[in-house]
Amino acid sequence: RYRQLQEGKQSSMTDSIFDERIQKLESIGFQWSGLYKDSWESMFDELRAFKAKYRHCNVPRRAGKLGKWVSTQRQRYRQLQE
Repeated sequence: RYRQLQEGKQSSMTDSIFDERIQKLESIGFQWSGLYKDSWESMFDELRAFKAKYRHCNVPRRAGKLGKWVSTQRQRYRQLQE
């Protein structure tokens, strides 16, 4: 999405969907320091389960697929803030 915006092209993901995803992550305490509907929703559900178990969203990057996904979400967020 960021690259498309930089090139002046329309993003395939609407702003409202992206904003909704940001709100969902933040609603369970996701921290931004440090998107594909069905797979995104599935990974969000995994993050929700992780949070229920560990009471935080700081998934280690080495924690497999979920860790990589969380890292990617943070990276994309930072790119949009530039």
